[in-house]
Amino acid sequence: MSYFESFDALLAHCLDNHCSIVDAALESESQEQDLSVELLFQKVSVLVQQMEETIKSGIDSSDPSMSGLSGGDAKKLMAYMDAENNVLSPMAIRLMAYGIATLEENSRMRKIVACPTAGGSGSVAATLIALEHERGMSRKQTTQGLITAGCIGEIVSRRMHLSGAAAGCQAEVGVASGMAAGGMVEAFGGTPEQVLHAAAISMQNLMGLICDPVAGLVEVPCVVRNGLSSVQAVSSATMALAGIQSYIPIDEVVDAMAQVGRLMPRQLKETAEGGLATTPTGQTFANQFFKMSQTPL
Repeated sequence: MSYFESFDALLAHCLDNHCSIVDAALESESQEQDLSVELLFQKVSVLVQQMEETIKSGIDSSDPSMSGLSGGDAKKLMAYMDAENNVLSPMAIRLMAYGIATLEENSRMRKIVACPTAGGSGSVAATLIALEHERGMSRKQTTQGLITAGCIGEIVSRRMHLSGAAAGCQAEVGVASGMAAGGMVEAFGGTPEQVLHAAAISMQNLMGLICDPVAGLVEVPCVVRNGLSSVQAVSSATMALAGIQSYIPIDEVVDAMAQVGRLMPRQLKETAEGGLATTPTGQTFANQFFKMSQTPL
């Protein structure tokens, strides 16, 4: 979404030109693709619409995934919103439900927007669409938020791999949470500095997050993890909008995440050889699942 080599370069451009990150990203992308800013904005708005459609279909459905590991939890959360013993706000429930709905649809092999990956696709979608539904944010603001989120993800991808197999789940859900936090600040009219502080706060909070999918499937713990990451993204954005800053600059945060990814043993990087995947319950499911998969029809 942008062609800045670092967040320092992006921020310097915004300050020198007195522009927002969304404007900088659109200008850069317009020059790179030789497309008008208006057409680019329209293209991103189509992605926003798909995110909303994915969330709606995910919440409406109780269908299990092909493995049976997930399905129907987003619907349960939305139904729990008005429960007497619910202590969370409607916004928090929406964030969790929308993130889970997106990953449940991914597990059902239905259409999603990978942002930045399929395994981390719930954070940005849940954050921006929940803000639109719960706070009345305009579709223009939502689109601006997604453009800025994309800009953040693109610059991160220049400094580290965005895959659980390369750097653990911090590279997928962790980066997605930073994208979502920055996108929210942009949508709320925050400054470029606040956008980058929000992203840095959110990503450093999930630094070291391992990738330990049961049976190697993007379901446990991925589905609920996407629901929770959107809540922490909004919390990080709220901190930044309140004036709280990340002591470590965002470029250094990303470099630290890349280092942690290199130090992380392969057993914790999408191999299903560590973490939850090796628990007795996880192993029992995996054995049954693969035995069933090998049974002739």
